[in-house]
Amino acid sequence: MPEREGIVVLGAPRSGTTLLRRILDAHPRISCPGETNLFAACDRFLRTDTNADGLKIGVLSGLSFMGVAEEEAIERLRDLVLSFLRDHAKSQGKPRWAEKSAFDSFHIPTVERLVETRAHFVCVHRHGLDVALSLQDLCDKAGYYASELMPYLRRYPRPLEAFTRAWVDVTTELLAFTARNPDSSVMIRYEDLVSEPNHVIGKILDFVGETHPSDLLDKALSSRENLGLGDWKTYGRSSIEPGSIGRWNSLSRNVASTLGEIANPVLEATGYETVPVVPRRSQQDAQKGYKMGLMLQHAREE
Repeated sequence: MPEREGIVVLGAPRSGTTLLRRILDAHPRISCPGETNLFAACDRFLRTDTNADGLKIGVLSGLSFMGVAEEEAIERLRDLVLSFLRDHAKSQGKPRWAEKSAFDSFHIPTVERLVETRAHFVCVHRHGLDVALSLQDLCDKAGYYASELMPYLRRYPRPLEAFTRAWVDVTTELLAFTARNPDSSVMIRYEDLVSEPNHVIGKILDFVGETHPSDLLDKALSSRENLGLGDWKTYGRSSIEPGSIGRWNSLSRNVASTLGEIANPVLEATGYETVPVVPRRSQQDAQKGYKMGLMLQHAREE
């Protein structure tokens, strides 16, 4: 197998990773299935707790009592993951596998440990407030919150704030990851993929050492094959639509300001303009605004 046999797509959920999956899967040499959640499962497999005496408790420590060294366990887990991806690519008649699961970016240390030298990594960024709004849509549509989001929701009960903070953490981790792996990772922005798809796709394919078929985008957008988990929204579309860019501008000034305070340092680090931040309203002003809203609502109903 070549050293970089695969391609892993990383990005905060709702950053355009599924659109990129469609495009990669349409390539004659690349197979990118629907969300496998393999790396999330591996992360749970590798997770450990520590008791009061400092003893690590988990699968790896349990296997060590059987005489299985940690690196042997990791190698066998790696072989399991790669066997699924390789076999699927082979079933599609393609020599290279690609993996995209929306929440992989919450498990970057595990991804890195398992396939660091086996894959190229395509990291996708999208404006954090747009991600937060789209995550809210996703959770409303699905009727549940993914386990990776629950720690944020427990700590920050306002969903948009929780999702914005999750985006900050994931994106910060992605920036660190690409800095550690400059030769195997490329960073793109969702907004650029939407506005200049052929240019961005060409950049990605050149980076991973593949040709850029002239009909790749048309083929990707017209295909309804190989549907999988996570494809519910993008596969309803046959064109790349820019309407989702800048949705955050529909937020009230105060909500956008609150989220901007959280996101602005990372927005700036990823090349976005910062969100205007306004002084916080006093409790008295907030009450006045609430009363004014009630009065306006009453006036409209009369």
